[in-house]
Amino acid sequence: MNEAFYIFYQIAMALSLLASSFVAVLAWQRRKVPGATAMIALALATFIWTLGFFLESHSTTLEQQLFFNNIGYIGSMSVPVALFLFALHYTTDTNRITGWKVSLFCVIPLLTVVLVWTNNSHHLMWYDEHLAESGLFIVTIKTYGSFFWITLVYNYMLILGASIMLIRRLFIGTRLFTGQAISLIIAVALPLLWNAIYVFDLLSLPRKDLTPVMFAISGLFIILGLMRFQLLAAVPFARKFLIQYLHDGILAFDMHNRLLEANPAALSIFKLDKNTVGGKIEHPSPLSPVLKQISSGKPESCELVLKASAEERYYNLETVIMHDKLSRQVGWLAILHNITERKRQELEYRTIVQTTADGFWLTDMQGRILDINNAYCQMVGYSPDELLQMSISDIEAVESPEVVSTHIETLKKDGKGHFETRHRHKNGTLIDVEVSVNLLDFAGGRMIVFVRDVTQRNKMREQLIAQDRLASIGQLTAGAAHELNNPLTSLIGYSGLLRERDLPADIKDDIIIINNEAKRAARIVNNLLTFAGKHREGKSPTDINDVISMTLALRTGEQKLNNIKTITHLAANLPELLANSFQLQQVFLNIVINAEYFMLKAHNKGTLTIVTERVGDFIRIKIMDDGSGITKKNLNYIFVPFFTTKDVGEGTGLGLSICHGIITEHGGRIWAENNADEGVSFIIELPVYISPGNNL
Repeated sequence: MNEAFYIFYQIAMALSLLASSFVAVLAWQRRKVPGATAMIALALATFIWTLGFFLESHSTTLEQQLFFNNIGYIGSMSVPVALFLFALHYTTDTNRITGWKVSLFCVIPLLTVVLVWTNNSHHLMWYDEHLAESGLFIVTIKTYGSFFWITLVYNYMLILGASIMLIRRLFIGTRLFTGQAISLIIAVALPLLWNAIYVFDLLSLPRKDLTPVMFAISGLFIILGLMRFQLLAAVPFARKFLIQYLHDGILAFDMHNRLLEANPAALSIFKLDKNTVGGKIEHPSPLSPVLKQISSGKPESCELVLKASAEERYYNLETVIMHDKLSRQVGWLAILHNITERKRQELEYRTIVQTTADGFWLTDMQGRILDINNAYCQMVGYSPDELLQMSISDIEAVESPEVVSTHIETLKKDGKGHFETRHRHKNGTLIDVEVSVNLLDFAGGRMIVFVRDVTQRNKMREQLIAQDRLASIGQLTAGAAHELNNPLTSLIGYSGLLRERDLPADIKDDIIIINNEAKRAARIVNNLLTFAGKHREGKSPTDINDVISMTLALRTGEQKLNNIKTITHLAANLPELLANSFQLQQVFLNIVINAEYFMLKAHNKGTLTIVTERVGDFIRIKIMDDGSGITKKNLNYIFVPFFTTKDVGEGTGLGLSICHGIITEHGGRIWAENNADEGVSFIIELPVYISPGNNL
């Protein structure tokens, strides 16, 4: 490590001497450019500083090292001043930098150099100096005196001041290209960073200062990054640009915001006199809006609003970079075009668009949204800024991007279109919309789109259709009831007579089931009439466990045939319900049959589990299967009339809606939820019956 650092140090110092010499020569060749003199001084000071430290590293006695150290101080105290003056030349009006002002910056450096060479008399710079080994180096160890820290702070202030001026010039004045920006930041950061590391001994390296090396590198970055801008070359090119734009306001600026030229139209727009031309524009100024646009560093267009008495005038401001024959940027051209009349027309158009109740888009031919009104923002829940970052495909909920592109191609041929689709709200819900589109054939094509929310209209239409279907079902039920009552009455009567005969027990049990089922069939007809709103059934105290047991008895044979196992956990001593037992049996039978259907469809067998329990003032019935479950989307629709997930011809979509109606009419509630593993659970809660005078 020590040997490597020793070799690196010697090579770095030698290269630093060469780099400083190269920078000095290059700066001398460009000595007419503002800041070149300061750059030459910076390069020479870095050379002296590096030379002193280089010779010091090869000295073996304390006297020799102090002598070369003192020579190095001549350079080290000149470098911050030279860097600061370079930044000053490049970021301010050079006419203001007079000789006596420069002399003020040199007072402390000159005093420091004198104190260094006379340090043995006062020890203000250092004391207790002695030789010591640091790696392969023989170095002088010092305890710094009070004036050393004053000098250090002063140098840091100069370097920081230069850094602030250059970086401010970089980001607030004309914006340099990325390469120059990186070189400038490195140039001001390297010396300051390394000097702080050395002075405060922040790294465990041999005590040798590489700050002059860093300044030599900085000089290369600065001269390569900045000194190719020759500001005086801007004037002849300004006139060339002015001739091309005589009808609009035209302004020409150099890289230091000096107004080089302005045509009469520009002077009139900003109410400036001819004496303004040739001077540097300071903020605030009538030209401040123009300078702000130029400071962005990008040739682009924007709008300016200028007040003339009580009237506002609108201008389109376009900025253009001016180059010399070598394609170097030498300034900016600003062109102003009066667009006041166009803005008035746009305001009228926008007022109409923003006050309409329908949604409005302006899109390009790729479907990107260019403009939007508040009505559509409220319709879909997005802010204008969010929508302006989106396209039609981001909002369209029904059609694929490919279909949207096909519609656009069709629109190009027909010039207009009208259709219904669905858009997606920000919260995920879908909105039915009616869309009218017209094509504008300018700027590559634009589409004017009006969007009307027809969700409520479509819902009302669907409700009317559903009501019509229900009315038809009611009429069908009334006719069916008339036709079925006669055979059902006969079946109930004859089976009742057979029950009274002396028959074998197994036959008699079957006849009882036939009689009960005939009665249940009659009740189903009445329940359909109940769903249609024809009449209400009476209720009586009912044991829920008995109703479930009777329901399962009807499915015993079918379940054995289909390899379906039923498990029941029926709580004992449950209180009675005030209910219509036939209607509840219809509910349970419907749910059980549905569960059997979906379990068989999933894996040709299944396990059905039924649990009853008391929960507060309610009896809860839970019917669980191990089928395929229900999608999250469909869970919201399973109780809607005519909604079914069964195959075509397998169901009408009325069963669960009837169940929901029966349970609701009993003062209870019913819902479904998917099980953790597989299948679905239907949960029913019914209120406990409290008889008069009985407090449960």
